[in-house]
Amino acid sequence: MYRISELAKLVGLSRTALLYYEKLNLISAKRLENGYRVYSERDAQQVRLIQQLQKAGFSLAECKHCLESKLDKTVLRLRYNELKNEINQKERSLALLSSLLGDDTSKP
Repeated sequence: MYRISELAKLVGLSRTALLYYEKLNLISAKRLENGYRVYSERDAQQVRLIQQLQKAGFSLAECKHCLESKLDKTVLRLRYNELKNEINQKERSLALLSSLLGDDTSKP
């Protein structure tokens, strides 16, 4: 079990962010008799998964649907295509910069 400050340090988020996640029912703390919030290892794993989903471009609402197994394949396919397009654009930009620098490293 982790107190909020411990969980925040563990996952690299602020206490405020974790409270917001709790408000959105993404994680759920248990209250001790002294009123302190404590989080389980499952909560820590949920936060890590949310962080990965956000890195993939998902909103917190979409993360919640994903955690609840309610995210349909259409949304996943849309985000996949968006990421694929972003990668293609970045690769073109990288090739252009490489060419402008006179580097031949962009060619395999």
